[in-house]
Amino acid sequence: MEQAIWRQLEFVRAQTLKLARSIPEEKALIVPAGFRNHILWNLGHLALVTDKYAYSFTGRTPRLPAIYQELFANGTSPLEWTSASPSFNDILTVLEAQPEQVKAELSGQLAEPVQPYSTSSGYRIETVGQLLNFTTYHEGMHFSMIKLYNKII
Repeated sequence: MEQAIWRQLEFVRAQTLKLARSIPEEKALIVPAGFRNHILWNLGHLALVTDKYAYSFTGRTPRLPAIYQELFANGTSPLEWTSASPSFNDILTVLEAQPEQVKAELSGQLAEPVQPYSTSSGYRIETVGQLLNFTTYHEGMHFSMIKLYNKII
């Protein structure tokens, strides 16, 4: 089962990176009419959530700088940013490295219990493996938003 989670994490992230790399950076910085975020925000948010689920929620030290929490947490918007964002390429570099870093740190520990956590959709998470598995669902939702934004811009 553990290998399935690693394969899924790597596959989903590869799809996100493939899509992101097909989008010009200037397009990634446009907030579509009627929305609060842009493609870059979605990518930074994915990096942040993976970092939180893999490290913070498992009692480990987060790997990302605090600026990611400031700019890409739930409820934030580039329309309200007062700090400079990491660049498009910097975020892509983080996203590319994360699956292997997470796997290197958490291999063999997916059954480890965590402080029980319920997502906003009501999914109850109790182990490291469940945290990581949920990130793939979350990433799929944002992948769809990135595709939508790319089409309407």
